[in-house]
Amino acid sequence: MAVQRRPGSRGRTTPVAGRHFDDGRSLQAFADRVAVRCHRCDTPGWVLASWAPYRWTARFRCTGCSAALDSVDNPWVGPVRLDGRRPCGHCGHQWLSVHQHRPSATTGVPGTLPAECAQCGHSSEVSVTVRPLRAGDPADPHFGLPLRLVEPTRAGLLWAYNTAHLQALLDYVNASLRESRGVHRSMFSRLPGWMKLARNRAVVQKAITRLIVSARIAA
Repeated sequence: MAVQRRPGSRGRTTPVAGRHFDDGRSLQAFADRVAVRCHRCDTPGWVLASWAPYRWTARFRCTGCSAALDSVDNPWVGPVRLDGRRPCGHCGHQWLSVHQHRPSATTGVPGTLPAECAQCGHSSEVSVTVRPLRAGDPADPHFGLPLRLVEPTRAGLLWAYNTAHLQALLDYVNASLRESRGVHRSMFSRLPGWMKLARNRAVVQKAITRLIVSARIAA
């Protein structure tokens, strides 16, 4: 399933040593080349994407098992959320609601889920709608494939789409002074709190450096 949001692209400022200026770029500004692993065989690969007005065009080709994904077909193989709601078929008064997360859209997603009425206790099948789950586990934004550039740290889980993304994070972490134009949807404004803390700087720097080396070897 293609991402429908346009990547943020604003004017860049000249870098100043020790200072970082948030130019308003969104996370999607780095989504044109995403390092991933195949959802079938775990072979490393790349999602290649380009932005045309109002939508992404993306594709993935696995060199291991020849799996192919194309945004034209709107495939989503990553985590999904199942939602359903209907009146109780037994007592007719209480709503039956079901919500469930599945790690993958390819692992036998059911069309219905059982739900028990809170009033009469009768169990009924509820039809569910499948929605892509883009929050949670690190996944590429186009197809939900697992990311390849992932590094656990004692402070939190660090991940990135590509080398340019990693370098942008490293520039931010290295800065002793951080400035912003106040764009609340920018990537830097939405970084987890642990990445912004001075006490975690050394840990995050080392993790990013390891991932940069890994990304260059795999390029």
